[in-house]
Amino acid sequence: MLTLLTLLGYYAVIPYKRGGLWKILAIPAFFVAVLDIIANYTEWSWIFGYPPKGCTTISKRLDWMEVNDPLPSRREFAHIVNVLLNAGEDDGHH
Repeated sequence: MLTLLTLLGYYAVIPYKRGGLWKILAIPAFFVAVLDIIANYTEWSWIFGYPPKGCTTISKRLDWMEVNDPLPSRREFAHIVNVLLNAGEDDGHH
């Protein structure tokens, strides 16, 4: 549930990174960032285990999983999710 809320919030606050008038989204962006950390240490920990050192957010964990996870299926899953998240960003990297 937290992951779904994080995903929905992620696409709602992408414009915050663009700056300008979009800075009004700073407060929702902060809450999505906090929710991201909470989801990483709760839901994602239940599914993928405790996050490695330095992987405090789901995005950092996905980057780590794509390269370092010992299971090929998890590496492929992380790659697909990264591609989808990057597609929504102006700079191409979430």
